[in-house]
Amino acid sequence: MLILSLVCFIFSCMIYGLIFLNHRTTAIAQRQSIVQFAKNMGYTIDDFLSYSDLPDLTRVKPGDSVIFYAWYCVGKTRPQLKKTVKYLIENRIYFYSATSDFCADQKFNFDQLAHAFALYEDMRFNFISDKNLDAVNRRIAMGCPSGRHKGTKNKRHVWDAYESQILSMYKSKQSMYSIARELKLTAPAVKRCLAANNVEGI
Repeated sequence: MLILSLVCFIFSCMIYGLIFLNHRTTAIAQRQSIVQFAKNMGYTIDDFLSYSDLPDLTRVKPGDSVIFYAWYCVGKTRPQLKKTVKYLIENRIYFYSATSDFCADQKFNFDQLAHAFALYEDMRFNFISDKNLDAVNRRIAMGCPSGRHKGTKNKRHVWDAYESQILSMYKSKQSMYSIARELKLTAPAVKRCLAANNVEGI
């Protein structure tokens, strides 16, 4: 296990443990693992924060440290994970995983990590674009129609019967994932419904 090189001063830095309530591992088990991880490095947890979908890091300040139980607890989806890691990088918050050897502390090059994330997104976007274009070209070469006929649209959606509920629940600050879980839909279906209704902030 990597050793923390940052010496946290009591009055200037805080160490937080983050508990993911929707994880298959119980909150108690996560707490114990995080405490042991901190103990192995010679530190104690100053406070615990818990969350259901996305961690609320508004209390965490630059120079503070946060310990997640595992990387897959940072966010339930890739966009959530990216959003959380981006926030941590931009605010110079040190972060760790109790179940892996990854430690981003003062010796960690945050600028390089930020650049690596941007590079990854560019590569991923170009890869997906090229892959989709290749698939379309293959269909055209085989004489298959590509896309919908002009002036037509898909008139039915799995969320049609729940549209008003989805909009109302989202306006009441429920997350897309809790809405999907409650209505027995998928999160992408909920997101498409919100996008079709021009809801901002999704």
